[in-house]
Amino acid sequence: MNIGFIGAGKVGFSLGKYFSINSINLSGYYSRSFTSSKQAAEFTDSKAYENIEEFLNATDIIFITTPDDMILTVWNEIYKYKLQNKFICHCSGSLSSKIFSNLNNSGAFGYSIHPIYAFSDRYNSYKNLNEAFFSIEGDDKHIDTMKNIFKVLKNKYFVIAANNKPLYHLASVTVSNLVLSLIDTGCEELVSCGINGEDALKALLPLIENNIKNISKNGIINSLTGPVERGDLNTIKHHVEIIPFEFRNTYSELSFNLLKLSEKKHHDRDYSALKQYFNEIKNH
Repeated sequence: MNIGFIGAGKVGFSLGKYFSINSINLSGYYSRSFTSSKQAAEFTDSKAYENIEEFLNATDIIFITTPDDMILTVWNEIYKYKLQNKFICHCSGSLSSKIFSNLNNSGAFGYSIHPIYAFSDRYNSYKNLNEAFFSIEGDDKHIDTMKNIFKVLKNKYFVIAANNKPLYHLASVTVSNLVLSLIDTGCEELVSCGINGEDALKALLPLIENNIKNISKNGIINSLTGPVERGDLNTIKHHVEIIPFEFRNTYSELSFNLLKLSEKKHHDRDYSALKQYFNEIKNH
């Protein structure tokens, strides 16, 4: 089967290259910008198409790798063509295959295929895709066809229900985008101590990187450190005294979750004073 891409951005470039170097056949690319299609085709040793019908005829598994708000537009455009027994996939983390309305009338099969991975660069992101998990959601009838792609690639994958896609995507956003926001907040707190922004990030990076390494090696609970895990109420009170008001609830909620994890790590440690303090913050 030939895989082709509608959309020649970072995701289309990266997946196409990753597929091609792992001996998966590509038909090529169709995009609003033929220049982008040509660049992607050259990068993946495939073909750029100016005519969408020609692209569809040459492609068995169609990956729509556009921004999320363009997926339905693309589907409405290709729906009028002959799609019998073709596989239509998008790569959105939050949307399910149900976005392909009237799919059954087309004779095609719909899937959402999402890599849990950050695509930062068109020409280099593919290099570590072998480490990524993929989620698969869609038509049960031919889901084994989708699974077989990742068996060939030797990537780990799991199947997810359509109604769980928003929660699934929230998990990814929480550990990536929201973590970036927390890191930025920490940098700003160092800047408020008189350290310039560039040095603030450099100073915090070893701490961030070491935490990630510890989690990878030992798991979340065994990587716990800090005042909550120690039960250091006075330090936490000092934090709350100086923290900007708008961030106080976030600090409290995240710390309370750390408290629950700490109780799992230290079954014999008394965290009642911390619990009472965080409950008082919640009620004010």
